[in-house]
Amino acid sequence: MITAFLRKVFPLYRTFHRVRPKRFRLFSYSEPPLLEDLPQENVSTINQSSEKYFQRTENEEYWRNKPFSDQQQSGWYLMRLGHLMAGLTPGPGSRILDFGCGTGWTSIMLAQTGAEVVGVDISDSALKIAKENAQRIPLPASGAISFQNYDGTHLPFEDESFDLAIIFEAFHHLPNQKTILSELHRVLWKHGRLGFAEPGVGHADVEISNKEAEHGILEQDLDVEQFYRSALAAGFRNMELFVPAIHPRTFSLPITRALWFLRGFSFLLPANVNRVTMITSPIGVLHKGPNPITSLNARSYGAMIRPQINSLKVQSGSDYQIQLEIRNPTETAWLKEGWRGSGYVRVGAHLCDSTGQLLERDYGRVSLNQDVGENQCDVVRLCLSAPTRAGRYIVQIDAVNEGICWFAEYGSKIVEISLQVE
Repeated sequence: MITAFLRKVFPLYRTFHRVRPKRFRLFSYSEPPLLEDLPQENVSTINQSSEKYFQRTENEEYWRNKPFSDQQQSGWYLMRLGHLMAGLTPGPGSRILDFGCGTGWTSIMLAQTGAEVVGVDISDSALKIAKENAQRIPLPASGAISFQNYDGTHLPFEDESFDLAIIFEAFHHLPNQKTILSELHRVLWKHGRLGFAEPGVGHADVEISNKEAEHGILEQDLDVEQFYRSALAAGFRNMELFVPAIHPRTFSLPITRALWFLRGFSFLLPANVNRVTMITSPIGVLHKGPNPITSLNARSYGAMIRPQINSLKVQSGSDYQIQLEIRNPTETAWLKEGWRGSGYVRVGAHLCDSTGQLLERDYGRVSLNQDVGENQCDVVRLCLSAPTRAGRYIVQIDAVNEGICWFAEYGSKIVEISLQVE
């Protein structure tokens, strides 16, 4: 009777019920074990099977047209990649590692944001298709894309080579997940982020996984708790798990009931639907640094600047200093050191005449003494040189995210100091 009511209220309840994961640990919780690598001989065999899999000529057209070659799943893949990109905000200046890129469609889309992308895979056959596909796609002036093979164990890059990395639907195939997590941690910059979108609990038992396994492809479930604990063991500091979009074939509401939901009847969209989606299709980000949001991926701009003085007199052409206390009221941590010339916060000054007309935009800069997190303060001394012409001036003080923006462009308050030059 209850089931009949649910199916009447929620038209696709039956579909949702079928994708319910096998286990829930609400009342019988026990920590899952850490990820471990398979024996080396198994790792080698599985890696060889991956290369043979992409050598199958009957599937070549399918690989070339991914993700659009799968009519049933292409929208789902694009939606999940878009969700991941919204969380990572790649763009010009980003250097991204696309691990397990396969035939490269994810790498190409990341490069179209203007980022510099390196796609890595174990299969030379897959990378050959990726390179051919990339040559047909025009990229923005700042965008760049290349592809490299790796030996199945070690990534061919120096430490801290990338500021972002992604794994899209690839980690669950790995026979040496522990080793690869450590390698990804190694090649990320100290504030780097690793984005992932993976099939979760229940994936290894679906029909398509069974067919892939017949060709030697390793199919495994990804348990987000196990993944999180293993990432911490590899050196990552924290993980964000996104609330992913729900597959339309899993759950939908007819407009009559959707309107009631929009009017405030929240029970019409059970929380368990989101819970199941997060377990079976997890999307999220691992953070190598202590702060999940930094000036490299800022979500808000605001600075509270308090000068030691509000006015001063100086001799023309002389040097002078202004001591400032600056507090960060936002969740975005300010970095003292950025990445490749941008994303680090400094305190800067503009020089204006007595009417507020801008005379010199880059009048001076001073670096922070350390990274400044939410509700933290720093004290800096801004060293400036007085104009050679006598008169009254205004020094405007603002924070600047170097290579990105001045804080005032997003509503942060500028501090003004009256300057009398004699």
